[in-house]
Amino acid sequence: MASLTRLSLRMGSSAGSSSSSRIAANRLLTISRHLSSSSSMASDKATQGSTSSKMSSPHEDLVLFESHHNARLYKLNRPAKLNSLNQEMIDLLTKKVRNWRELESCKVIIGTGDQRAFCAGGDVKQLVLDLKEGKDTALPFFKSEFELNWTLGRLGKPYVAIIDGVTMGGGAGLSLPADIRIATPKTIFAMPETKIGYAPDVGSNYYLAQLDGAIGAWLAVTGQELYGRAVYELGIATHYVTPNLLPTIINEITQLDSPTSAQISSIVSSYTASAPAGPDSGSDLSSKSNPDGLSPIKGEIRGFLDKTFSLKSIPEIHSALTKSQSDSALSGEVKEWARVQLDLLNARSPTSTAVALTGYRKAKEARRLDRVLLNDITMATAFCGPESGRATDDFVKGVSSVLIDRSKTAPEWIPSELSDPRLALSEIIKNFYPTKSSTTTTIPELQLVPESASKLDSGRDSTWNKFRKYGLPSEQLIKASVDGYSPQSGAFALTEKELIAQFLEDSTSGTRRDEVVQRIKSVVEKNCKVDKGGYLEWK
Repeated sequence: MASLTRLSLRMGSSAGSSSSSRIAANRLLTISRHLSSSSSMASDKATQGSTSSKMSSPHEDLVLFESHHNARLYKLNRPAKLNSLNQEMIDLLTKKVRNWRELESCKVIIGTGDQRAFCAGGDVKQLVLDLKEGKDTALPFFKSEFELNWTLGRLGKPYVAIIDGVTMGGGAGLSLPADIRIATPKTIFAMPETKIGYAPDVGSNYYLAQLDGAIGAWLAVTGQELYGRAVYELGIATHYVTPNLLPTIINEITQLDSPTSAQISSIVSSYTASAPAGPDSGSDLSSKSNPDGLSPIKGEIRGFLDKTFSLKSIPEIHSALTKSQSDSALSGEVKEWARVQLDLLNARSPTSTAVALTGYRKAKEARRLDRVLLNDITMATAFCGPESGRATDDFVKGVSSVLIDRSKTAPEWIPSELSDPRLALSEIIKNFYPTKSSTTTTIPELQLVPESASKLDSGRDSTWNKFRKYGLPSEQLIKASVDGYSPQSGAFALTEKELIAQFLEDSTSGTRRDEVVQRIKSVVEKNCKVDKGGYLEWK
């Protein structure tokens, strides 16, 4: 924090400094403390109108809240558990976020964690311990968590999530609804539920289904971790910066009187971390030991991923991964990547992977956050509801093995074979996504606040296809411009230069500009034909 202090002193002591610059300097120091300390905070109502205020809570050691000008900040503060969510944290966040949503003086919401984690997920270890003792805490927890996920996706004002550190499961549920999602080299993202005998929930499939190709299906089924820059390049995050710049970025956001998501995006983009220089070799690729490297999901690997994880069932995916090892047409790089995915799949619950793939496909079909969350609570009931109506015990087995007993061997999943008829699509839908009329099990009713603006059967909702709006352009958005469906593209064919111009904001410069340009060029090269006049046509 020494560098932040020096920055603040420079801001406050420069020649002719005004009271506003001193306020900005003080605010930067306060934000720095917010990101690094767990001091208690004073109430929003009592301090309303001050430049920087602190707000207390009845559980101030779990979630901290702050007010800076027109910005409101929350900080998850359960560091010993990597900020994993328990019922108290969900209740605190829900109450505060719903208040901020209605509060006219709140113009932007910013969510943070600590230096190790944004949020490692829900505290499922405690939920399973409770289940073993006959306590019914799991479904009430998931019900309230999913209701919070909905509210965060319907704030009606800019929302920024600082996903610096571990961001998994429930942490994805808090951060994916944000317009602006800022990753750093410390970010580790995953939906690891199939590892513990469960499947992705918290509305995550709604967002995973908006990633390019079959990347979302791959992440949902395997629980594969993404590191640093890859989180940004694949579309989970909209921006990528170095951690030391976060207090400065937050400070600039909090100084805006009436911030828009576009303004915030422009601010964060100006701090984009440079991509590694040099040839695109394996040593430059993103990994746990090299998070700042480029994503390996491109070229042949990306093509193989799309082809494999677009298959209809887990047995077909497993078969394709197995056959790849003896396929002479595949490069050694692709075979090694496929081998890793095969090892992951072999260690996962067969039931969970089948449910994960089905949930992802249902989300891609529905294109509605409310429908996805309703599917999630139905699925959660099948995994951890009343024992008499539970479709599987894999969740209890998986959490017990991985998180309680810390076993080094995979649990004894039932069924254990992918060929088991209980894993057929019809059986998965019947047992994990039943209609109310087809089940005797009581499924909790989600109370969605605010109410959905459209009916469940009325087609895609208002935020579908906007998940990537402020990040690197998605293939779908680029295709829409090439095909003439994008509002700014018009009915005329575009050259590559004209296409690039559509995606560059006036303020886009430096590293961010270079990345947008490179992104569009790579998508055009892979997916477009160019006629004699230089005009693009999607293949």
